[in-house]
Amino acid sequence: MITKNIIIKDTKKSWNSSLNTPELDSIINKLNSYKTPILPKPIHIFECFKYFELKDTKVVILGQDPYINDCEAMGLSFSVPKKCSLPPSLKNIFKELGIDTKVGDLSKWVKNNQFLMLNTALTVLEGKSNSHKNLWMKYINQLINNISNMVPKVIFVLLGNNAQSKIKFIDEKKHVIIKGIHPSPLSAYRGFHGSGIFDILDDEYYRLFGREINWEL
Repeated sequence: MITKNIIIKDTKKSWNSSLNTPELDSIINKLNSYKTPILPKPIHIFECFKYFELKDTKVVILGQDPYINDCEAMGLSFSVPKKCSLPPSLKNIFKELGIDTKVGDLSKWVKNNQFLMLNTALTVLEGKSNSHKNLWMKYINQLINNISNMVPKVIFVLLGNNAQSKIKFIDEKKHVIIKGIHPSPLSAYRGFHGSGIFDILDDEYYRLFGREINWEL
């Protein structure tokens, strides 16, 4: 049984008004109706909101949905636990960054740089990509709008069509928006590699916050 208390446990208090909504009750009821396992595990669905307060958000890296294999999904977009091998999307991210590593846990990026590693859907049916796209749509739309309204300056990195569909919920006069191809092998060849997207992020991060991104893993 998935409960709100399990999902919200250990999230930072300033996120509460944006996370604990009537829409979440409806989503939880739907999640509990599925017979197929849900990923990530309930305690990790809100993992990305456990590291820093809402007002401290500096970058939102927005992907599509969690990985569809049990070992991989951990509630941070593109990240996998240390014990897991690197999924193709994450390999492509590291290739574009010029990072040679077998470590796929990106939680240090979150802690060191205040990256909100978010997806447009926070759960998925095991083995079925994009299966909860519509379930989380309104909820994530409102969440992104709240971040846009409540945080002075954020860099939104929108990877893929699902992520870029959220532009209308972001105040473009107030925030920086960086659009990119999703790093999935299905789409990365269309312009992710060689795009310099992380160089752009580096430059904007330094310009806005006066320090360099720490890409250490």
